[in-house]
Amino acid sequence: MNETALTPMSSQTLVQVSSARDLVEAVPYLIGAEPTDSVVMLGVQPDPRGRVAPAIRLDLPPPKRFVEAAQRFVALLVEHGARAMSVIVHVDTPLPGRVRAVDFYRPLYTAVADACRVRGLTLFEAVCVERGRWWSYLCRDASCCPGDGTPVATERRSAIAAAAVTAGLPPPVPLSELAARLRTPEHIAGEAVRQAFSRARELLDRRTGDYSAESGIRNETIALLQAARTRFRRGDREMTCDEAARLVLGLRDVQARDQAMSWEDADSEALLALWIALARHSLPPDSAAPLTLVAWTAWTSEQSAFARVAINRALEADPCYAMAQLLHAAVNSPLDPAESRQQLFPHRVSARPRKDQ
Repeated sequence: MNETALTPMSSQTLVQVSSARDLVEAVPYLIGAEPTDSVVMLGVQPDPRGRVAPAIRLDLPPPKRFVEAAQRFVALLVEHGARAMSVIVHVDTPLPGRVRAVDFYRPLYTAVADACRVRGLTLFEAVCVERGRWWSYLCRDASCCPGDGTPVATERRSAIAAAAVTAGLPPPVPLSELAARLRTPEHIAGEAVRQAFSRARELLDRRTGDYSAESGIRNETIALLQAARTRFRRGDREMTCDEAARLVLGLRDVQARDQAMSWEDADSEALLALWIALARHSLPPDSAAPLTLVAWTAWTSEQSAFARVAINRALEADPCYAMAQLLHAAVNSPLDPAESRQQLFPHRVSARPRKDQ
């Protein structure tokens, strides 16, 4: 591949990438997670350092959506100023029969290459990784990229790993661990959640109909959220299905949701825990709102990998949820979370201590 110095979005320290092997090693550090059954697209900015922005991870699409996914996300890279890109396909779940992932996903690579040509992007590298081995779609040199693949480096003492640590990038965590944080607890039955939402929805629907009633419900929602926020700060993280249903349905009010988004606690983990609890006690499409709050709080507290997982879940719950669409673009862009918060909520004073304090 072409040699380039990939600069992570949040760092000024270079991670020098000069081969497909380097790229495969660098990806988990660049997205903050071990990609599992994922497509990762890395945009490269047209500056001398080749800054990586945006870095997009998505679940492996089905074949019928290869072209749609390629066009959509290549367009997103262009919108955020990328002039070159690389794509890495990670496959962990065995495919049916004896089909190799590198062959099965070749049409996806072709769709990405076609989209790059249409958009004028340079495709630096395209790699498929399947259970510990990688193949390059661009390299035809058998001495460099043998037909049976090349083993993925597993040690954490490589030059790429050292450069990532120097750049201040956190160690990558398994994607499954991040997803597990949003999974509904086993002791909570789906039927119990549905019944709680049915009761809460019926009670709220009886009260709606005019502006004063809706304003009263909004104020009540904010007060209930504040009370839960205070409780979670104290370490009381219990949440009933009925309480969660009332709060989540209250977040349908955009003003109530935006008020919740404006909160910034010195202890961001307590606030994040509240949104996670609401998300775990709700079902699609209602779960889109709390999942979006999870993503927002994670992103603005420098947990970008978890933010990506949460915002993807939000869009799965409700693909038309506008705030999730906007935040998905932001999380996968060069935007600075702190600056984004200041622009959205200019009158809010940060309660979080500065890093130099």
